[in-house]
Amino acid sequence: MAELDQTNQFQLAIGTRIRQLRTQKKLSQKDLANKINLNRAVLNRIENGTRPIRDTELLAIANVLGVTADYLLGRKMKPTNHQNMPSNGIPVEKNDFVNVPIIGTIKAGPNGLALEDHQGFETISKWDLETNQDYFWLIVSGDSMTGDGIHDGDYALIQRTPLFENGDICAVIVDSEEGTLKHVTRSDKSIILTASNPKYQPRIFAGNEINDLTIAGRLVETKRKY
Repeated sequence: MAELDQTNQFQLAIGTRIRQLRTQKKLSQKDLANKINLNRAVLNRIENGTRPIRDTELLAIANVLGVTADYLLGRKMKPTNHQNMPSNGIPVEKNDFVNVPIIGTIKAGPNGLALEDHQGFETISKWDLETNQDYFWLIVSGDSMTGDGIHDGDYALIQRTPLFENGDICAVIVDSEEGTLKHVTRSDKSIILTASNPKYQPRIFAGNEINDLTIAGRLVETKRKY
């Protein structure tokens, strides 16, 4: 267990350095992922420390961010001209971040989406957000999305929009149930909600049943607190 914890902390430290450097360079996760031809969801898991980084990915990311692979691995400290800053610090401007509300529960309300159980705010780089869009952090409940590295208690950043592409992970509300994360696939006659944990069966909604669904938003990224 101790070895596992050390491995997780090592992966998280690498991910944190990548996130800090990416923010400093004003790159969104999508920007960096596109530059290295990597799926954005994979980059998100690397930054959160939930997926080990491969050597080829490490070298590609280091090249884009202008540092060495050794620096991302924590073997070499990056020089800085900023005073009163640790030798391994990365300067990030305060106005590079915004506060996004944390929501414990989402439900369908009489006037649309009801955000309940407000639990404060969590900061995020503004470069990860699209302008003129609304966002909230949803606290994940349950284990239905563990196949995507999303676990109970994780923070899921949701962009409020009813629009999605097939296969996207969305925050979905079914009738009066609390909102959950699921892969969403739409066809001409049905919408399918699919968990990434194989112990949960897909849920298929057809005909008038589709009216019971509310797409609260699309998953942008996740974050885990230790």
